Amino acid sequence: MRWVEAAQMQADRFEETFYAWHRALLDAKTRANLQADTEHAELWRDSYGARPPYDPERPIHVPSHALRMQVSSEAAFLLVAARNVMRAQDRLPADVRTSMGDQEAVKALRDIFEHYDEVDGRSFRTLAAGFPNVNAEAFAYTNNEIWLGGLEGVPLSRVRAWLYRIRVALVAALPAARVEVPHDLLASTVEGDDELAWPPERVHYGCWIPHVDEPEWPRRGAPPGVAELMAERFRLLRARDIVD
Repeated sequence: MRWVEAAQMQADRFEETFYAWHRALLDAKTRANLQADTEHAELWRDSYGARPPYDPERPIHVPSHALRMQVSSEAAFLLVAARNVMRAQDRLPADVRTSMGDQEAVKALRDIFEHYDEVDGRSFRTLAAGFPNVNAEAFAYTNNEIWLGGLEGVPLSRVRAWLYRIRVALVAALPAARVEVPHDLLASTVEGDDELAWPPERVHYGCWIPHVDEPEWPRRGAPPGVAELMAERFRLLRARDIVD
């Protein structure tokens, strides 16, 4: 169950990061197009300029190197989590065991991300032999669908549907193995905690993707000295790590 939850979390993180990257690419293209010395471009610049500085409708998002790396990293973590779900799936009784179409492609993609340092190694040869049209470094987007490995790869919606099926199968099978299954994953792990009357307001959550409401976006630079204080705090934190 833990890996099913992890895979669902990573699917959400990958999807949100991919869309952020896609939006940033579109904004970069818009910025380039509106640099033209034409009346049309000037009208659009004036229209965008009339909005508040951090209005999300303005082309302000940048397709940074960090964002591109995060897209790749979130995809890799999703594939690792999905591979571990497959291992759990193999342990289910045959009458409730499920599977996912193209799960061998997911395994191959995961192996490449895991053994990224083995250029043209066994993982790359396995993918090329079994799935010649799948590109480990490619992500595609068509009709509100994201594809891992390019258009000939695995759609994210297929992964999500499979994760739902495997969760149902696990919930059905684990009690027979005398494993207690939490039916409400947002319930408190502390016995009796959710039954307490006060305070009536509770925050049940999982730290998947932190969202910052637009009114809370920074409108001005940090006060002088804050950056130095944060850097010093980070240095002291690292100094206490005896392993590193």
